[in-house]
Amino acid sequence: MPQYTVPHYIEKEKLDSPVLLYLWDDTQVIASLKYDTSDLIEKLESTSLRAKTVLAIGIYEWIIWRYHLVYDDPIPVRIDEASWCAAIDKRYIQYVELVRSEYTGPIKGPLWVASMNLVDMFYVTPEGKNQWRMSIHYLSRVAMHILPDTKPFEQWLDCVTDRLLRLYPEPEDNPFEDLFNNHEEERRGPLVAREALDPSFDYHPDQAPELLDNFLRSVDHMANPFLRSPEELMELGIEHPYRVLP
Repeated sequence: MPQYTVPHYIEKEKLDSPVLLYLWDDTQVIASLKYDTSDLIEKLESTSLRAKTVLAIGIYEWIIWRYHLVYDDPIPVRIDEASWCAAIDKRYIQYVELVRSEYTGPIKGPLWVASMNLVDMFYVTPEGKNQWRMSIHYLSRVAMHILPDTKPFEQWLDCVTDRLLRLYPEPEDNPFEDLFNNHEEERRGPLVAREALDPSFDYHPDQAPELLDNFLRSVDHMANPFLRSPEELMELGIEHPYRVLP
C-alpha cells in the first residue's frame, strides 16, 4: 500500500473510529446528504480554479482518513496522490473510473461518491463553473454525513476557505483569448501547495514552487496506476516530469 501522510490537523482530531454512526443507502444518496453548501459555493466563486481544486482534495482527505481503521484498499490513497500531482498539472493524472457496482455499502459507497467527484475536478475547464460547484458540493456533503464529529471539519473548512480567498483570488480571464485551451493551466491560476490547507503552517504563495517540487520528487509514479510515466508526460509537453523547479 502506498505511504499516506495524513495531515496532522486531521489526524489529531481522532475521527477514524471504526464505529459508523450514519445511515447509507446507495439508492438514495442525494436524499441522504443534507448539508447546505450554498454559502461555501458562493464564497469560492471568487477564488482561482486551482485553489478550488486544492480545497476539493483537502476535503477528500478528511473522508479517506475517516476510514483509516476499517478500509485498507489503496485505491483512495492513490487517487489522493494522483490528485495532488494533477493540481500542479492535469496531464499527470490518468483517467480514473471506479466501477459503481464494486463500490456500494456504508464505506465503499461514500468513497465512490467522493472519489468520482474529486476526479471530475480535473476535467473542468476554466469555464466549467457548474462542474466545480457540483464536485465541492458533494464532497462537502459526504464529509459532513460520515464524520462522527463535524465541528473540526467545519472549522478547518472556514479557515482554509478564507485563506484561499485572500491568497488566490480568481484571475481576470477572457476565454476568447484562449479559444483552443492552449493556456488552460495558466488560466487555472498560480500554483497552490498542500501546505496552504494547514491552518498552523505560515504559508505564503511564493513558497509553492519549492514545496510542490519537493512533493513531486517524492512521488513513486510506478506504484500509482493513476499517474503517467515521465516518458508519457514528455510526449504531452511537460519538459521536466515530476519537477516544478528546473
